[in-house]
Formats: sequence, C-alpha cells, structure tokens
Amino acid sequence: MNYITALFNNLNEMTKYAPSVDSVNSLSDMEASSRSAHKRVTAIITSSVYDAIVSSGDESMLDALRMAMANMTLQVQLTFDSINRRKNGMDVYKYELDGMRRSYMENYYNAMDTLISAVLDSDAGAVKSAWNGSRYATLIGGCPIKNADEFDSVYNIDNSYLFFFRTLPLQKEVMDSRLGVYFSKVADLDGRERLESMLRLALAKKVVAIALRRFDILECPATIRNLFDESKASGQRKDEREGAVSLANLLDGEVESLISDIDVLISADSNIDISSMSAYNRPEDNIVMMP
Repeated sequence: MNYITALFNNLNEMTKYAPSVDSVNSLSDMEASSRSAHKRVTAIITSSVYDAIVSSGDESMLDALRMAMANMTLQVQLTFDSINRRKNGMDVYKYELDGMRRSYMENYYNAMDTLISAVLDSDAGAVKSAWNGSRYATLIGGCPIKNADEFDSVYNIDNSYLFFFRTLPLQKEVMDSRLGVYFSKVADLDGRERLESMLRLALAKKVVAIALRRFDILECPATIRNLFDESKASGQRKDEREGAVSLANLLDGEVESLISDIDVLISADSNIDISSMSAYNRPEDNIVMMP
C-alpha cells in the first residue's frame, strides 16, 4: 500500500500538516519513510484502526492521522534530505537538524494524542470495533486506572491520551509485580476508599517513574517536559536524561513512603503490625520494642 499518497494528493497539501517539506522531493520519494511512519503509528492504534480511519471519511480523525503521518515521515526523511543538501553544497548544522527532529517528534506526539482522543469519541462503528479489539483497549481490563481523565485526576499528565495508553503496559507491570496484592488486601477493609486512593496515587507515580526511565522525554506530557526546558533549549540531551532519572528517583521515594503508610493502615485495621519491631510486643512482656 502507498501510505503517503493515500493521505495526501501533493506536497502542498502535506505542508499544511508538517513544515519544511523539501520542494525537491515528490510524494513518491518519501514512500519508504512513510512505511516507517506507518509502523510507528500502527504500533499504537493497530493496522485495523488505521485502515478504518482512512475508510471512514471522518475529517477530525483524518486530520490528526495526516498530521501524525506527515511529521513522522519527515522526521525519518530528515537524515536523507540533509545528506542530499550536503552533496549539493548546502551547509547542514547538527543543531538545526536536532531542532527540526525534535519539532517533528513533538508534532507527531501531539497529533497522536488528538487522534486517540478522536478515535475514543468516534461514532464510526468500524473504527470503534477495531479499537475495542486492540491490544491497548484489552489491557485496560486489568488496570485500576482505566482512562486518561482518571489518571489526570490522580497525577497530572495534561489529560494526554497517548501517554495514558502508552503506559498501560507499565501499569499492568506494576500491578503484577507489587501493587496488585495491595489492591486485593484493601478490598474488604474498613476505609477502603482512602486506601484505594492512596494506592492509585502510588500506582500513578510509579508508572510515571518507569516511563521517565524508558521513554523518550518527548513522549511525556508537557507538564513533565517543561521541567526540562533549560536542557532542551541548550540542547544538552545528557542533562535532560539525568533530570528525568532524578525525577524518577524522587517519585520512587514518594511511592515507597506511600506504601509504608498503607502498610501501617492495613496493619492497624487487622490489629497486626508486621511492618515494624512493635510486631513482637506482647502485653505480658516487661520489655517493649520501640518502632
């Protein structure tokens, strides 16, 4: 399938969605790069959803899809265009390429955020059916935080649908590795609403901490990216990465503090303290172990 020409009639139309399209190129010149872009897009929304959007004629979804495909295609194409420019005697500077690459990626992530939101709100039966059968939609069933609005109410992610769905596997990972047991423990306890609220906060913070270590910082919501504006402006990717890891470590510490508090509350409810030395205290003892 010719992905780029299926979405755009000519280069002028493509420039409405992505800036700085090289005029020496034709749409067919970018077909190879568009295949890489298609793979990136469908890794999130699946091929079935992609095809359903193209066939739907829904302009809100198609506009977002065109923007995502155009910017990711040009991000991939950028390296090859820079080589051609150098061969033609034009100076190409690394900081310019890095800036363009970053701008294309930011546009792509924003477009994907809009696209997922449009898919979820779509009335098109084929699109909705394809999405409900996707991997990410299936993962929601085993996750306590089930939509971007709920995640945003627990920890601010700018209500980013892309970030929420990208982190669903991380949410499941955290549940399977540790927090799932806690959710089961508090299900029948008094004050479960308070405990579950604390658990959701711990879950959200742990998911964000993992994302900061595993994702490109551009995949994170603006409220997190803005913390590293100074690094971004100076082009210091190393400083940016170190800042992300530092924030992840901070969040991990907050998660451990929350879990410690939850342990105490669970122990108090069950009258058994297993989280401190006071677990060994007995009324008949004259020596009391202090926590």
